[in-house]
Amino acid sequence: MQRSRRLGLLLACVATLTVAPQALAGEGDDALDKLLDKEADGRMFGGWGDRLTERPRSYPYVEHHGYFRFRADFFHNGHLGTVIPGDGNSGTSGIPAPLTENEYNNASDITTQVGTEDAKVISSANIRFRYQPTFHVSSALRIHATFDILDNLVMGSTPDFAGNSARYDVPLVAFAGAAAPPSSGVNGFSDSIRVKEAYGEWQPAFLLRVGRQASEWGLGILANGGRDVDSDFGDYTDRALLLFKLWGVYVSAAWDYVYSGAITDDPTQNFGQPKDLGGADDVNQYVLAFFQRPLSEKDKAERRAAVYERFEPAFDWGVYGVFRTQSFDLDNTAYGLWRKNGGVSTYDDLGLVPRDATAIIPDLWLRYEQRFDFSSGIKIELELAGILGSVDNVNFAAGASAPSSRDIQQFGGALEMQLNLDRLDIGLDAGFATGDDAEGFGILDRATLVNPDNSPNTKLTAFKFDRDYHTDLILFREVIGGVTNAVYIKPWIAYDLFEGPEDTLGFRLDLQYAQALEPLATPGNSSFLGFEADVRAYFYDTAAGFKLDVEMGFLLPGGAFNYRPVDNTNNRDASFAFTLQTRLTMQF
Repeated sequence: MQRSRRLGLLLACVATLTVAPQALAGEGDDALDKLLDKEADGRMFGGWGDRLTERPRSYPYVEHHGYFRFRADFFHNGHLGTVIPGDGNSGTSGIPAPLTENEYNNASDITTQVGTEDAKVISSANIRFRYQPTFHVSSALRIHATFDILDNLVMGSTPDFAGNSARYDVPLVAFAGAAAPPSSGVNGFSDSIRVKEAYGEWQPAFLLRVGRQASEWGLGILANGGRDVDSDFGDYTDRALLLFKLWGVYVSAAWDYVYSGAITDDPTQNFGQPKDLGGADDVNQYVLAFFQRPLSEKDKAERRAAVYERFEPAFDWGVYGVFRTQSFDLDNTAYGLWRKNGGVSTYDDLGLVPRDATAIIPDLWLRYEQRFDFSSGIKIELELAGILGSVDNVNFAAGASAPSSRDIQQFGGALEMQLNLDRLDIGLDAGFATGDDAEGFGILDRATLVNPDNSPNTKLTAFKFDRDYHTDLILFREVIGGVTNAVYIKPWIAYDLFEGPEDTLGFRLDLQYAQALEPLATPGNSSFLGFEADVRAYFYDTAAGFKLDVEMGFLLPGGAFNYRPVDNTNNRDASFAFTLQTRLTMQF
């Protein structure tokens, strides 16, 4: 009787198993275990176990995830006090000075001069609604998408008036009574809805994923999908990916369509689907990764039991390799006109520029976790990456003389360590990114490719962390734009005033010291980047999906951000900066 009952149960389970979007082969066992657990307490099967009391899952169905985010921020002296109106070379921070400090508003020949040269405050608020549905077509077939609605919309930036949206009955913004939906090219640079991801998955005994999808790896210093609720960007790629498990090790192989070059998307083209006009100008990328870490729900449950119940050490690792190549590039001038203006340039106007660019990108990721008891443990995570390659010609225009070549040798790494002692957490984060001695500094720098004085910088050595890998509130995230040409160390401490199964209230203090590896690349030709202290108070209601963070950042900038013009006049020393930020998140 017991054997027949179990056989009937197994047959019922086969009809109801589903596969999680991120899981691989073996997930069926986990779903079966869940059904067996429900049968044991009588919630899913009747007391006699001879019939279902709940209907099995039917296909298709939609799984809903996402969040709504509200952020308000206040920056005092974010421009570090180094902006001189009319001096286009001044300003050593990525945060601009208030508009009253620009050249126009401080010109002596305008009738109404509004500049004061002492305004220091920039404040605003922005919102984002991210919706991430998964369409389960069958137990082995899924379609994923990510939509960002009003993505990082600065509140109040699209009022409905004549100057912004052709509301001629409201000629002045002072009398605007409504907000207009943002539309690229009309009243903003982005549309109201931005599609970030759209891809399909087929998962029999392996996983096949095709479409535009987030690219993520390790800590996220190289490839970061922007999954954190405080992220702004996200790395997305057009990719065909195959993932399978071999002798206990996951193997992932991917082909990325980084750039297809010229395509037939001219609005006057009426002959079938858009096409890539050959592979000579394509940027091709091939990815191969080997790793061990829990992916399926079954593996994750086993890991939780091993670490948090049996106090066994857990070790995860991964090796990630990328090979990228491009033979020719397009003359940007002609191609831009052809795409944007629908035929101003013609097919015969498109020129190819020899590029001969190659890059090999290795990355190593390691993670170790150990619980000493139910209330204490340690976690260590490390990522090391490099970019090695060359570009035979960095000129942008077709027909340019004297091709100029560059070698690429860039390295970076990040370390995160955390010690948990009941409600107290103590951590140490550190990292480095190689720099370049070319004039110019920061994520937005182009001087590492070609110097402004046309003196070639033949070796590119400035590694740049992904912009969504955050270590602070001001220095790297805002002033520089990301970790580059730097070494930093950041001890931190956090304490939860109370931590229950659903609610958490606590505080965290971060102290960061940073130094440039190549002082000549900084505006002030100094190695000291600065010291920053960040304080955060947080409240999380996990059951409701509600999170509230209030953060303050204090930056003492180093001599690296002093303004030192060539003629040594109008010198400005970088001064103290402060920020206050609030983040409210509703997740589902």
